[in-house]
Amino acid sequence: MRSVSFNANIGPRALALTLLTVTAPAAHSADWIQLPQWEVDVDVRLVSSDGQKSFVNGGLGTLRFDRTQSGLRLGRARLALSEALGEVWSLRLDASAWGDDDRNPVDLTEAYLQLRPYPFAGFRFRLKAGAFYAPISLENRAAGWESPYTLSYSAINTWLGEELRTIGVEGQLDWLGTHTGHGFDLALVGGLFGWNDPAGTVIATRGFSLSDRQTTLFGRVGSSDSGPLKPIELFHEIDGRPGYYAGVEGRYFDRVVIRALHYDNRADPDAFDSAIHSSAWPTHFNSVGLRAESASGWTAIVQWLDGQTYAEPHSEDYRWPFRARFAMVSRQIRNHRLSVRYDSFTVDSESDDGDGYGAQHGHAWTAAYVFEPGTQWKVTVEWLRVTSDAPSRAIELGTRSAATENQVQLAVRFALGPLAR
Repeated sequence: MRSVSFNANIGPRALALTLLTVTAPAAHSADWIQLPQWEVDVDVRLVSSDGQKSFVNGGLGTLRFDRTQSGLRLGRARLALSEALGEVWSLRLDASAWGDDDRNPVDLTEAYLQLRPYPFAGFRFRLKAGAFYAPISLENRAAGWESPYTLSYSAINTWLGEELRTIGVEGQLDWLGTHTGHGFDLALVGGLFGWNDPAGTVIATRGFSLSDRQTTLFGRVGSSDSGPLKPIELFHEIDGRPGYYAGVEGRYFDRVVIRALHYDNRADPDAFDSAIHSSAWPTHFNSVGLRAESASGWTAIVQWLDGQTYAEPHSEDYRWPFRARFAMVSRQIRNHRLSVRYDSFTVDSESDDGDGYGAQHGHAWTAAYVFEPGTQWKVTVEWLRVTSDAPSRAIELGTRSAATENQVQLAVRFALGPLAR
């Protein structure tokens, strides 16, 4: 295996190509190559929304689809590949199309190489390298970093899907207590990453939202049309300084999971990249969550996130402390699932001029019904109502700062491939 060096001057596209190069097997080792596992799925939706202009279109709405997007829509078209490289190495690629006006109609959301050696003396180690999600979410546990409970993610996980991606390395060490007669397992995880210096732009401009659209590795957030949220590349290296995260996890018989993590991109606010017209945004947060499941099909999830992002343009000081939390209860009965979730979120604005730009507070209710008649089909009906107040709407758009937005979706998903089974 050739070695891979960390170079902050290359982008995520070059990193993905490097992974493919270093994992290409020599001709003499072709006997251990296995055919890649794959999945193709298409999610088509019928949408009814009275929401304001969405963030994808450069607006300050809190929903994925606004009032101009009611009707038949593409939720997601996805291709996933997973290839075993010997007994302990594997390669994973996940690409999606979201049916909007991003500059790449199809793009990667994750691309990483993983090492999973066999457990030894009650311990197990895992190493990831590439582009992937940090282990924060207790909700988005399905393939493609989707939620099995609802269509729209919680405010916390919507933000993680919009602005954060680990482009670097992550290691996790598990103590397998359940293999040695104990009732629980413990894990330590840590990651080093780059190419995420603009993280914080969206939450300081628009605040939280509830959506299921994940920003792609080479895509942008925002619109070239007039709007507060201009197009921005979020997965970009500006200051050459790696960020990090560290966390712990406890599992009780796989029925209860407790997870805590600290995240800091260590961005230098004095660094500026003229190519994307953005400075680095120092962003850090803490997250704590719990998921509990019963043998009778009940699931309960609670999660809390607290952090801050800030910028220092022209020697001025702008800070946006943010907080979000949600609680969800779900019940599965055979191939039917009902879920209800409540979200609460706040972004404070602490700037020298005190105009309140970027401040937001609000809450949301989500209810969803999921029916899976088989491994290939999935039908979901979801109702979402978000009430929020954001002074930026009055400052930027001249509209009322308070808004109540409603969205109803009927989604039909069809999947093919070995990974879909």
